[in-house]
Amino acid sequence: MIPLDHRVVQGKDHPLDPARIPEFTDIITADPQLTEILSWLLIYADSDLPILLTGDPGTGKELVAMAIFALGPARRRASQRLNCAALTESLASSELFGHLRGAFTGADHARPGKFRLAHGGSLFLDEVGELPLAIQPKLLRAVEQGEIEPVGGDAAVKVDVRLVAASNQDLVRLIAQGRFRQDLYDRLAVLAIHLPPLRERPGDILLLAGHFARETARRYARDQSIQFSGAARRRLQKHLWPGNVRELKNVVTRAVLFSGGSLIREEDLAFTPYPSVAKQPNPATVEGVPAFRPSARQLKELLDLEGGNVSALSRRLQVCSKTIYRWLRTYHIDLMGIREAAVI
Repeated sequence: MIPLDHRVVQGKDHPLDPARIPEFTDIITADPQLTEILSWLLIYADSDLPILLTGDPGTGKELVAMAIFALGPARRRASQRLNCAALTESLASSELFGHLRGAFTGADHARPGKFRLAHGGSLFLDEVGELPLAIQPKLLRAVEQGEIEPVGGDAAVKVDVRLVAASNQDLVRLIAQGRFRQDLYDRLAVLAIHLPPLRERPGDILLLAGHFARETARRYARDQSIQFSGAARRRLQKHLWPGNVRELKNVVTRAVLFSGGSLIREEDLAFTPYPSVAKQPNPATVEGVPAFRPSARQLKELLDLEGGNVSALSRRLQVCSKTIYRWLRTYHIDLMGIREAAVI
């Protein structure tokens, strides 16, 4: 994190020790916005509340999820992962909730599913926006009630799982299109983290390019004093990076392999075509309206975490303080009682 020799990111009250978080060695940034996001991970990790990670492909959502798990309580550090992209309805049910032997043709043996495998630990669901609509109520039940029902079963199975979901899609737009359930979104986005694209982190481009160049040179026994020419540096900074950090790594890796020396020139940089990328709004808000509404219990838990500090909670949820006070009135929550309990 931050430049290679300064990878300590401060948490709210405690410094984060990179030795405890091996995943942090792959999160390299000097960008103030991303550093601020990462500095809150210790607080996110200490909670069992669901987390929704959003951002363009290649912005590091899986790395952040693994860092959250590594920072969390020891009992939550064991994790399972599932990419929801391209899963059919039947396959999604089996992968998530398992199936009994004989539940369908070809089910020669029982399968536990990711939720049961993650019981007591953590589960990372990538590309959750791709999940078939018919499966989403079952996921909501698993998150909200801690219950799943294997395919072919007729009894609920209790599960205790810390869930982090991720999506590179605009879930608010999918909700408007009827492709994603509002109630599932509300439950997944109790804590929301939006990772900025590389085009909004211009100071990280050359920092990451240098890191990837040295990494590739070391891996393939090339000259590790490799550098970029002035023209190459300007070309890297000018590019919009629609594929984000993943694209940058690919471009630099190819340049190191085919440059034939210790200097990467502009002509060594080969860019693959990408569809045009329009800048997406932060999914935390749409036209100034909060994209999720916590329940009374969720709001109280969040306020407990912040010691009753409404301003801190508004920054975390990316909504204005007036909205939080309106929620408090709606739910008849005693804010002063929360603050007094925090002092005690």
